[in-house]
Order: sequence, then structure tokens, then C-alpha cells
Amino acid sequence: MPGLRGNEVGLDFALADVLHRVAPYINIVNSQRTISQINQQGLTPEYTLMRADAEQSHILNRESLKKVGAAIGARYVFQPRLAAFTQIMYDRWTFPAFGVVISQTRQSNLRVSVQLWDAKTGELLWGSMAEGTMQSEAFAKDPVYLEDIVRVTLGSIIADFLNRKTASTYTPL
Repeated sequence: MPGLRGNEVGLDFALADVLHRVAPYINIVNSQRTISQINQQGLTPEYTLMRADAEQSHILNRESLKKVGAAIGARYVFQPRLAAFTQIMYDRWTFPAFGVVISQTRQSNLRVSVQLWDAKTGELLWGSMAEGTMQSEAFAKDPVYLEDIVRVTLGSIIADFLNRKTASTYTPL
């Protein structure tokens, strides 16, 4: 999605962090090593084309995926995807006559999906999507940061993965 481009880059770092925390027995090849290996193996054009095609089709090309998997030494590949992200701030308590804002509500909404692919066979093994909303009352103008809501939302997706689910129903606490 054109308006979201650039934000999805941090998803892989957050996903690796969440996986490391909740499933430390899963061996994760970090993003820096992955990108370096792809570049060193001369697969940058093929990787770029695979990602561009996946943007349209939601499918990772089997032959390209096999080459990338071999280059990074991984059998399985997680593919996170940012589907939506918005931030809203609105005043709660104000004194308009004086131009003073006492309190604001800060809210971030996120929709993200994660797929697990077999790099050898090109098979989509698992996928899940989750939405998250975080909101807080504040006396400063700081937003609810993307990183915070990404970790919470990816945490719920990985909980689904570990429990062999593709989606869960989440209710207010």
C-alpha cells in the first residue's frame, strides 16, 4: 500500500524480537544477516522482484524463495505484512478561550499479517492476521508509537501460531 511503504521495514525486527521472547527454541536468522546474505549471493534483483510480485499476488515465487532460503540457510521463512496503520490524537480536556489543552487521547490502530512459508517447497504452511488498537490519555503530545502496537499485535499472532490457530477472538480486559 503506497501510504504504508517504509513502515513495514521494522516489522521483521519486531517479529524476530517477539519470536525470541516467546519461542526462544526457534532459531531466527536476523534481518541484517538475511539481507547481507541475499546481497552477497547476488540475489538482490530476484529478491526485489519476488517481493514486488508478492505485493500484488500475496504469493512468494517458489524458485526465488528456494534460492533465498538456501542463501540464508533457512528452511522456513516468516513473511510479515503491514496492512493498515493509523494514528489519531484528539483533545479531551481543553480551555479553548486560552488555547490550552489539558489532556489528549492518543490512539494507534494497526492491521498486520504473518505467513510462514516452506522455502524448499514454496508451500504456504500457515498464516494469520490481527488488528490491534492502543490508546492512552496523555498530557504530552507523544503518539502511541508504532513499535509498541506492532509488538503487541505480533505477540497475539505468534500466540496463535504456537497454539496452532490462524485467528483468535480478543476481548477487552
